Amino acid sequence: MNFDLDLNEKQLEAVTTSSQHVRIIAGAGSGKTRVLTYRIAYLVSALSVPPWKILAITFTNKVAKEMKERIAKLLPNDSKDLIIRTFHSFAAYFLRQEIGVLGFPRTFTIIDEEDQLKLIKDVSVELGYRKSDEIIKKAVSFISRCKLKEEYPSDVKLSSYEHFANEKECLKIYEAYESHKDKMFALDFDDLLLFANKILAAYPDIRIKWQNKIDEILIDEFQDTNDTEYRLINYLKKPSTSLYVVGDPDQTIYTWRGANQKIILDLGKRFPDIVTIVLERNYRSTQKILDSANKLIGHNKLRVAKNLYTENYSGPPIVVKASYSSKDEAMYVAREIKRLKTVENKSYAEIAILYRSNYITIDFEQAFVSLNIPYRIYGGQKFYQRREIKDVLAYFHLIVNTKDDISFARISNVPKRNIGETSLNLLKVEAKENQKSLYDFIHDIEDKEKTALPNRVINPLKTMIARIDIARIDIAKQEEVFSKILENMIIDLGYYDYLAKEDDGAERLENIKALFNDVRTYLHQNPESSFEEYLQNIALISAQDEIIDGEYVTMMTAHTAKGLEFPIVFVVRLNDGVFPHIRALLDGGYQALEEERRLAYVAFTRAKEKLYLSFAGGFSYVIKSEFRPSQFIVESGNAAKDPSGSSYVPQNIRQPQVYHFDDGPNSDFTSDTNEPFLKQEIDNGIEEWNVGEIVIHRTLGRGVVLELEGDDIIKVDFKDHGIKSILGNHPAISKGGKA
Repeated sequence: MNFDLDLNEKQLEAVTTSSQHVRIIAGAGSGKTRVLTYRIAYLVSALSVPPWKILAITFTNKVAKEMKERIAKLLPNDSKDLIIRTFHSFAAYFLRQEIGVLGFPRTFTIIDEEDQLKLIKDVSVELGYRKSDEIIKKAVSFISRCKLKEEYPSDVKLSSYEHFANEKECLKIYEAYESHKDKMFALDFDDLLLFANKILAAYPDIRIKWQNKIDEILIDEFQDTNDTEYRLINYLKKPSTSLYVVGDPDQTIYTWRGANQKIILDLGKRFPDIVTIVLERNYRSTQKILDSANKLIGHNKLRVAKNLYTENYSGPPIVVKASYSSKDEAMYVAREIKRLKTVENKSYAEIAILYRSNYITIDFEQAFVSLNIPYRIYGGQKFYQRREIKDVLAYFHLIVNTKDDISFARISNVPKRNIGETSLNLLKVEAKENQKSLYDFIHDIEDKEKTALPNRVINPLKTMIARIDIARIDIAKQEEVFSKILENMIIDLGYYDYLAKEDDGAERLENIKALFNDVRTYLHQNPESSFEEYLQNIALISAQDEIIDGEYVTMMTAHTAKGLEFPIVFVVRLNDGVFPHIRALLDGGYQALEEERRLAYVAFTRAKEKLYLSFAGGFSYVIKSEFRPSQFIVESGNAAKDPSGSSYVPQNIRQPQVYHFDDGPNSDFTSDTNEPFLKQEIDNGIEEWNVGEIVIHRTLGRGVVLELEGDDIIKVDFKDHGIKSILGNHPAISKGGKA
């Protein structure tokens, strides 16, 4: 493999360094994914590091998948053994193997933000509050704050200040929330990392086992690492483990989610021998776009000095557009997109609209509809959050975890079983009195005289549970591909018929079919994976992971756009109070202004060929003041003029002071302590099957292919076990010739 031909001088230095501790400061568009993938290839091919001894952490599942595909081309024989995951995905992977020491089964449920909010509301009602009470919103924020500090209820020390008068109430809700969650064997997203750290800290034998599995740790987007994630890495790192981090302090935009920029800036305090390499050559944008971005971010103090440049062409000037009102701004953008399409022959798929907050989209949606411009909004409702998908997934969760009361409550009357809220509340009371989950209580009811629930409630729920039990048994047999078992269960439960009766039923049924296609795709790519692994993996999907190509304009927040690129970008509603955001500035002062500026820098550097900056005039009822252009426009070297042509000069633009690394000794973290990760069989190497071929299954015996279902599932008639639908590339089967 000739690395010299594929990498520039700095990239080559970053890929081939022999240092144990390496920090790559990778400017926007500087090829950091290429550097990471080539670094992994270099470790395996040049330094003979076993691929199963390498752990790579990425920011999104989408990037993890992209890296796996790239590495597969570089290392066709070794890429399958690599572990490339997000922090949360790795924590879930770890917990599936180790959570038993905490008394949880490996089939634990991961609850998403929607289910988390529902559970908090439910426990608040049990404590005597109403679902609409303001305390619930405060409790959600309180719980999030506590988990960022890695504090469970027993760790919380209440403030004595009057300002925190609600803390005692919030703590009670937090205690009830954790108690309910534990009974259901459920974890929220924060728990994944906290439980992993808890186990690694408390069980030295487990910690040493995992430290011995890993020789190389590589982390992408390291500037957005939080304290909990950093602690996890330090638990996994033994003294001889190499640490290779890639990030850009100028793109730290998630401090509100706990990201700690100082971790990357102060890494030298932990590792005095660290080597820092700065990547400044940009492969994405024109020089004019980079000049604006460089000038803008240069106004930040807390950063590493760098100046992005490109060998691309200079490009057209940045377009700055002022409009009299928010609706005028949206109509300008819509008309310009229409012109780009019809006059410059640009594709809608080449264009992205980026903004600070989701509420801004309404004016643009109306303008796009009026000009018949197709668009798609990301970061709104995700595929896995759609009602029908959540319903089906709730049934799936009950197969693996009968303690999951959230899922049971969701589908108790879906499809209609004449079970109203009164009956459900009575069921919750009786189940709690008997110290059972809702599912187990109904399942175990034998003497119906001992319950106040009428037969019209009990009987349909027992029928539902019986069908779920059948699916669980069939999946446990591992005789048939579980996507087929699940689909049959959902049909038998009447869910397809239920959806078909709705006005938008056809569209919702298409979504259900897409879900089963997703199951089959996952199975095809991971034939040895279990059903519970599939459920835990989809619980970790982010907004970016759902982005698909299509002939439409893409609309998303600047946060969601992180890591993406588009030929043409409109950064809209660049008004003070909107972008930068007034609430962020009021809460966080100058540090928040720096983060808002970093967010604008991220937005600007998504553009490859053409960048538009637009702002509105008039009065805003959201920020309760007249619109003024954002200071970021002038800071980026562009002239901000109102529609009449008058120039605007923002006040108090500070002179930049560049941060220098403080590579002093020591840090709070210590690490103690080489068996490889267990290799997983990927498939049997069979590309295709034909009707009539003999199948040899290591447990089901001999069978004949009756039918091909798609390109990955075969229907087989086994002599002693009947007809089964199984995965064609499953390691348990082989070919036995023609019948």
